[in-house]
Amino acid sequence: MNENLWKELEHFALGCTACELCKTRKNVVFGSGDPFSRLWLIGEAPGSTEDEKGLPFVGQAGSLLDGFLTKNGFKRDSLFITNVIKCRPPNNADPTDEQKDQCFPILTAQLSIGKPKYVLALGRHAAEALVPRPFKSIKEIRGQIIQLDEVKVVVTYHPAAVLRNPRLGEIVDHDIQMMSKLIAGE
Repeated sequence: MNENLWKELEHFALGCTACELCKTRKNVVFGSGDPFSRLWLIGEAPGSTEDEKGLPFVGQAGSLLDGFLTKNGFKRDSLFITNVIKCRPPNNADPTDEQKDQCFPILTAQLSIGKPKYVLALGRHAAEALVPRPFKSIKEIRGQIIQLDEVKVVVTYHPAAVLRNPRLGEIVDHDIQMMSKLIAGE
């Protein structure tokens, strides 16, 4: 564990001006929880509440996620939660390829320092950033255990998608339960 290296990376990220999002953000949302935990959750990008508070998944989608985590035996402060993009795209737009390209090295560095054994990828943008094989939709890859070097990745729908389509909640719950069983089995 290199806490000094982690703090240096966070300091770098908080001052990042690599893309135009630095002009419209209120806060860089670096992540929260224990960066040296075995389980990480990686989402897409901060929303307005996250931008306001500087923390990931603290809005409606975060409340929903907290419920799924608690139901499946996880405590939010015992894992690490971050996003592919560290700044909020205006109007919660999808991150552009340029924004993802500029921000991805920060996520890569976070993963390199924190060394999680398990990652729950929340939504399409997180899946695209982490899963090396091509896919057309989350349906094709969700609910599978994808081995990436030393990390086991499970892809599921983003909690914001559940807010729009509550039927997806059962699937997200299943995928988080699968992650819980995977971790318990080792």
